[in-house]
Amino acid sequence: PVMCSTSKLGNLAPADSGPAGVAVVEAVSAAWVKSSTWEMLRRLKSHPHKYYLLDCTEGTEGDKVEATLEGQSTVPCIPLGRLLRHLCREELELEGYSPGQTLVTMCKTGVRARIAAEELIKAGYKATYVTRGLLEWNAPAATKAGLVVSISGMEKDKVSLAVSACATSQKTTQTVLAVIASAVQLFRKTDDVLVDGKWKEGVNKEEYLEGCWVGEPFKQTISLWNTFRENGGVTLLCTSCAKNKGCEDGMRDGTTFMNLPDLLRMIQESKFLSFA
Repeated sequence: PVMCSTSKLGNLAPADSGPAGVAVVEAVSAAWVKSSTWEMLRRLKSHPHKYYLLDCTEGTEGDKVEATLEGQSTVPCIPLGRLLRHLCREELELEGYSPGQTLVTMCKTGVRARIAAEELIKAGYKATYVTRGLLEWNAPAATKAGLVVSISGMEKDKVSLAVSACATSQKTTQTVLAVIASAVQLFRKTDDVLVDGKWKEGVNKEEYLEGCWVGEPFKQTISLWNTFRENGGVTLLCTSCAKNKGCEDGMRDGTTFMNLPDLLRMIQESKFLSFA
């Protein structure tokens, strides 16, 4: 049997121990991958790099792994289907990879990454995967939320309530603000429409965080959101919704894109409050 190494990077089991010949692979958190390479290897400069990131997202998925580890200048993208063909033909080539490294596969949600890791193990490689994919890599706190607050519209009262709830909750509980449907437009940058504190003519300020405010006694929405973010709160925007509204390239700093499986998983694992 093909044996895999045991380490803090996910105690990998023998490849033949799974049901019906399925390789057993244990997931690993993105935070551990980052800390164990960036921090440990920074202290132990002579230590060989243990991990090698591999992006197995499909071309239709859009998001790619935009991250690297020390010693790995780029993250090669080999879609799952192509990876399986390479493994079947025993012609997998990875620039900069050494046999002693553990391959860490990533995709958007972790599903393809798990399959890739299982197949790599069966082919004789040491491998693991980031269980929650790109969201965990880009916003690890979002995968450990105690409360998820969702907004879908741009009604001033609901937006003020939702962001106020987030700012209050974040004082004691890791909170995620999940923004879907038309509400994603609130998080567009205002560089071109708000100049020196004045809105450009024809711009509906209520379609931006700075102007979507129900009034006293609530604090201004933008102030509440800044407080929420500064205290460690996470704001996730629906990728498909932003693309549908044509604003995916103009979102403000402090936000991270998510996908539907990410939201469904958070709803299942956390307390959920919706302002639909």
